[in-house]
Amino acid sequence: MPSLLDWLVENEPSFRRTRLPSLYSDLTVQRSTNPEGYSANVTAWTSALTRASLAGQLPLEQRLILQTSDDLINALASPQYGRPSGLGCVLDDAVRTGKMVDLDDFLTSEKSIYSRSWIPSPWSILHWSLRKAGLVGSGSYDVNGHLRHGSLALVSALEEVYNRYASKVRDRTASLTDRIMSREQFVTEMGELMQGTIAEQDVKVLLRYLARDKQVLSYDDTTIKLKAPTAAMPESITHEDRSIASLKTLIANLSSQISSLTTRIATLQTTAQTSVKAGNKASALSALRSKKLAERSLESRSNTLHQLEEVYTKIEAAVDQVQVVAAMEASAGVLKTLNKKVGGVEKVEDVIETLREEMGKVDEVSGVIAEPLDGKVVLDEADVDEELESMEQEERAKREQAEQAEKERQQAREAELTRQRLAELERLQQQAEKEKAEREQQAEDHPTEQELSRSIERLERMEINGQEVQAQ
Repeated sequence: MPSLLDWLVENEPSFRRTRLPSLYSDLTVQRSTNPEGYSANVTAWTSALTRASLAGQLPLEQRLILQTSDDLINALASPQYGRPSGLGCVLDDAVRTGKMVDLDDFLTSEKSIYSRSWIPSPWSILHWSLRKAGLVGSGSYDVNGHLRHGSLALVSALEEVYNRYASKVRDRTASLTDRIMSREQFVTEMGELMQGTIAEQDVKVLLRYLARDKQVLSYDDTTIKLKAPTAAMPESITHEDRSIASLKTLIANLSSQISSLTTRIATLQTTAQTSVKAGNKASALSALRSKKLAERSLESRSNTLHQLEEVYTKIEAAVDQVQVVAAMEASAGVLKTLNKKVGGVEKVEDVIETLREEMGKVDEVSGVIAEPLDGKVVLDEADVDEELESMEQEERAKREQAEQAEKERQQAREAELTRQRLAELERLQQQAEKEKAEREQQAEDHPTEQELSRSIERLERMEINGQEVQAQ
């Protein structure tokens, strides 16, 4: 298994090997000679301790609590650079900035650690005052080069676990039965979430943080209840909540037992078959007897589980009915209040009648305002008619001009079309005359060709006859 330092070098980005000389140097000197380097080293150590604690790499396997003692310094010691000098300064600075909180203060305080009025323990205040006066060492956890024994809640680790848990339970906070669980179920879920075992002290710190600082749940010794999505604060745990949590625990335990019995029955069956093949009758009988007993136990537990699941289903239905009735009751109260404010049908009719009257008055006032200021002014209808006639004449003239222009455009289109047709006729006539001349020429040449053909035929016959005569 690698040492704690090797693990940090491999998993913590701020613990590169090139930085180890600075990280393992005397931080008390750095604080005055190199404030920026001191701040960077304190941040790196704080992050490293938090990450190592969450991963279960520290001497005491507590994921959310840092135990301060020389055991921690020895676990962080390097063969090359020795023990980390000034680790007390790191812890003191982390406490001062709220990144780590004394465990007793964390568990007993009623105020949130994020509240400005949160006050640490009297010991922390006294030690801070003594340190300012120069009566104690450079850090409250540094005692002559040794670490004072103590326990610190790691706020950064708690925040990381909260973020993981919030994303996991986000979709199951609607139903009341889904929001209730037993403490055992919570521990199991957190162990799976953190990929390892979780100590009881870690559970106390985490529940305190989720209930007081994040206000996402309420809890007691046996039951945990998540906050409803629409609620401002978590609800207190009731007797019904404890019963639901107990029932869910029983169902989970029975399911686990049934799974184990099923596996055991399969194993015994295999053992019996192997014994029979080997001829070991006694072993086979023993395995079969054990199998029968396991089957009876499985049947009994399966029946019990079925009954409990049926009861749980009824509880879920009853919870839903309670929520529906509560919503209906609240809706009825809202409607009753609104109807009371309306005042009934008669009041509404009176309001509407009054509204009509007022709207009529508005119309009357609008009519009066629209009337001419001088009531004696009379319009000259002849002037109006004359102006109308002028406008009509102007409109007719525009229409006639538009019609004349359209007529001229139409005539131009027709003339162009006629010209194109005449040109086409002329072309066709010329083509016909040309074809006629070609035909006449062919007719004149035809008799001459016929005569030549006959002459050639006669010459050929004469030549043939001459050859025959010579042959004779």
